[in-house]
Amino acid sequence: MLQQKSLTNGPVLTLREHEILEYVAQGLSTKEVAQHVDIAPRTVDRHVENVRLKLRAKNRTHMVACAVMEGLLQVKVSRTGDSDPSAFTQLDAPEFDD
Repeated sequence: MLQQKSLTNGPVLTLREHEILEYVAQGLSTKEVAQHVDIAPRTVDRHVENVRLKLRAKNRTHMVACAVMEGLLQVKVSRTGDSDPSAFTQLDAPEFDD
C-alpha cells in the first residue's frame, strides 16, 4: 500500500485518510463525507478512527487540532471574517514510498 510521507517524524496517513481528514476539518458529518467520496458511512468512521488513533487524539475536534500541529493540515486565515468551508488543506503534494 502506498502511504504519504509526513512533513515531520509524526504519523503517516494514507491518501484516503488525508482526504477524509480534510472533509472532517471542514465540518462535514460522516454521512456528508461518505456522499462526497462515494463510500459507506461506516467506512468513513473507520478512516476517522484510524486517523484519530495515529494522531493519538481524543475526539474528532482534537484530531483536527493535532493534524494542524503535526503539519498535516494548513489553516487558511480569512481577512474578511467570513467563514471559509475550505479553511483546512493539505500542506504539500504527497510523496510515495515504493
